[in-house]
Amino acid sequence: MSLAPSCDLFVLAGEASGDAYGAAILAELRKANPALECAAMGGERLAAAGAEIEQGIDGLAVMGLGPVLARLPDFVRLGLRMQRLVRTRRPKVVLTIDYPGFNLRLLRRLGDLRRSGTRLVHVVAPQVWAWKPRRAKAVARTVDRLLCFFPFEPPLFNRFGPRFGIHAEFVGHPLLDLVGGDGAGVSGVAELPGVAAGERLLLLAPGSRAREVAALLPVFHRAAELALPHLAGGGAPVRVVVSRCPDLPLELYRRHTHFPLAELPYRTLCRRAHAALIASGTATLEAALCGLPHVLAYRTDRLTAAVARRVLLTDHVGLPNLVLGRRLVPEVLQDQLDAPRLAQHLLRLWSGAGRADCLAGLAEVRERLGGGGAVARMAAVVAAELNAGRRPHTGGFSPGLVARSRTESFHTPEVS
Repeated sequence: MSLAPSCDLFVLAGEASGDAYGAAILAELRKANPALECAAMGGERLAAAGAEIEQGIDGLAVMGLGPVLARLPDFVRLGLRMQRLVRTRRPKVVLTIDYPGFNLRLLRRLGDLRRSGTRLVHVVAPQVWAWKPRRAKAVARTVDRLLCFFPFEPPLFNRFGPRFGIHAEFVGHPLLDLVGGDGAGVSGVAELPGVAAGERLLLLAPGSRAREVAALLPVFHRAAELALPHLAGGGAPVRVVVSRCPDLPLELYRRHTHFPLAELPYRTLCRRAHAALIASGTATLEAALCGLPHVLAYRTDRLTAAVARRVLLTDHVGLPNLVLGRRLVPEVLQDQLDAPRLAQHLLRLWSGAGRADCLAGLAEVRERLGGGGAVARMAAVVAAELNAGRRPHTGGFSPGLVARSRTESFHTPEVS
């Protein structure tokens, strides 16, 4: 079957979270327009939502300055390939989701398409409030619409609106749609297999990348061992479980812990847990929206940490703390990361006034992120831009088919 050279929408995601957001937006769009033709750089979720996957994303999630530099030639080749593919498909709208180092650079190189009528929409504002604030001007010059997850972000970009025409808006955080409920801990949540109804769960979530697990899980394990004798003193038995990423080898976990591993959805674990140790990242915001008191921890390579110390402008790195503008969730980073410190924070969050204060703050985080409906709001923006953008000739492509003959995965061995 010959493939149509054009499409309505081209989505570019580089990580699993972007793939999930893109799939949710596409599913919402196709409720109103089942014939919508969408091509994508994405994964299984975008494919399931009906996107034609032109480029897979396996192996694209890389963190740390050193690993990124080591694979820079691969990313340059990928960028050139995606430029050719987007130009070939000539979409009405290009929707990029997060992954700013790659996606925003790609959008800057698609200025010719923009001038001819293609609309450029980017989801997840770059964190210009955290480092390199001058990037706000470059972003404003590059995109037509910027969809922000945090309420303090739009003014940083809209000040350039009169000059460049950008429109940034707060749409809420889509995690609220995915988490659902009211964030009230374990209420209404089914019991976990192997965990008795009366047991309190201590969750260890050392991240989704091999480097993170290797760096954090040994410290998490020791902190749990130190805390357990004191946590069990409250009467209810305590069970420790480790959130395992199914993409990572079992041996990686077994080298660092004897606690049982759980491959259940992360949000299910967060709703059932009493407290947690969690690797820094979106996982901490997800835990906050589930109403789970937790300690944020992270350790990266020395080069990345040294650069971060010089360029970061904020007093916090945890998303819940950034939303509130104060230190609610304890942050234990780099050289401060040790088991006794983590254990002390866990004891404070386990019961008493410290736990009550944390729970009240987590409820405030939910309120500040605007309630649910972010996915519908993002889809409405994209739908409006589809109406404003170029109408390409779409030929006879049948929506929802995955063009496997033109799909490439992007996977290289992890750089050590």
